Amino acid sequence: MNLRQRGIGLIELLVALAIGSVLIVGAVYVYSQSRSSYRVSDATSRLQEDARYALSIIEPDVQLAGYYGFSNSPDDFKYITGGSTAGVVPASRMQAASAALAGLASGFQDCGNNFAVNLVATVEGSNDTYALGCGAQAGGAEANTDTLTIRRASRVAQAAATANRLQLLVSRLSPTNQYMLSDGSLPASPALAADTVQVRDLVVRSYYISADSEGPARAGLPALRVKTLLDDGFDDEQVMPGVEDLQVQFGIDTGDYDNDGVIDPGLDADSNGIPDAPRGIATRYVDPDALPVGFQVVSVRIWLMMRSAQFEAGFVDGRTYDYAGKSVTPNDGNRRMLVSRTIQLRNARQL
Repeated sequence: MNLRQRGIGLIELLVALAIGSVLIVGAVYVYSQSRSSYRVSDATSRLQEDARYALSIIEPDVQLAGYYGFSNSPDDFKYITGGSTAGVVPASRMQAASAALAGLASGFQDCGNNFAVNLVATVEGSNDTYALGCGAQAGGAEANTDTLTIRRASRVAQAAATANRLQLLVSRLSPTNQYMLSDGSLPASPALAADTVQVRDLVVRSYYISADSEGPARAGLPALRVKTLLDDGFDDEQVMPGVEDLQVQFGIDTGDYDNDGVIDPGLDADSNGIPDAPRGIATRYVDPDALPVGFQVVSVRIWLMMRSAQFEAGFVDGRTYDYAGKSVTPNDGNRRMLVSRTIQLRNARQL
C-alpha cells in the first residue's frame, strides 16, 4: 500500500499567518488601550489624592478660624507690653486702618500694617489678586487667583510666655478681658492656671497660588503655598504642587431665612440692616473683597483647580469649568480636576 505524506500547504500557511496576525494586532491593541486607560486612571487618581491632601491642610484652619482659647470674640482682646494692663490697645485699634501697633517687631508687620494682629478679621481674603504686603515666592503669585487668611489661637497651651512671639493670654473666668502680647511679659493677674488661664500662640496663615513649584523642572507648574506666622515674622512654604487656582467665597448670615430678600421680621430692632442675633446660617455667599461690614461669616466655600504636572500626548482639555463666577476653557494637554468644599466655621463670631 502506498502511503502519501502531506505537509502544510501554502494556502493553509497564509491563512494561519493571517489569523495569527489578527490575534497579535488585537492583543497589541488591547494592551495599548489598557496602558492608556491605566495612565488616565493613574493621572486622575493622583489629582484626586493631591486635592484631598490640599483640602485636608486648609479645612482644619478654616474650621478653627476665630478660635481664641476660651473666647470666640476677638473684640475682647487688648494688646499689652511689659506686663502692664494700664495702657492697653483694644482690638478695634489693631486693624489695618489703624496706626501701626507700637513696639511690635518689624517681622510681624512684613505682610502689612497690623496684618498679624488684626484679630477682628478671623477670615479674610482677596479676590483674583495677591494683596498681601509680603512678596509671593516661587515665581510670584499666579494671576487671577484668590488668597485666604485665617487667624486663631493654637490648639495647645504653652507652658510660659515667650519673647518675640505673638501670644494670647486667655482666661476662662474672665472671657471679656483677654490679652495679646509679644514680649513674653505676662501681667501679675490673672496668674496662669492649667484649666482656667492659659497662654496660646497666635496662628496666622495665608494661602495663595504661586506661578511655579519648587524643585527641578517645575517652572510653570503652579502650586498652593502658605505664609505662616513664626517667632520672627512669616515663613513661606509649599503645600502642594499642581494647584492651578484657589477661589474663595464667604458665607454670611444676612438674617434672611425665608429667602425673600430682606431681614426676617423681629431680627433687626435697630434697623441697621444687620441681624441682631444671627443664627449662624449662610444665606448668601460673597467674594472676599465684597464682604459687607458687620456681617457674620459662618462658612467658607473653597474651589481648587488641580492640574497634572505634564502634558499628555493626544489629549486636549477642552472642557469649560464654571466656578466662583469664573468660566475657564484651558484648551491644552494637561488633565485637570476641579474640587470644591464648603467649610463651616465652628467659632463664628456672634455680633
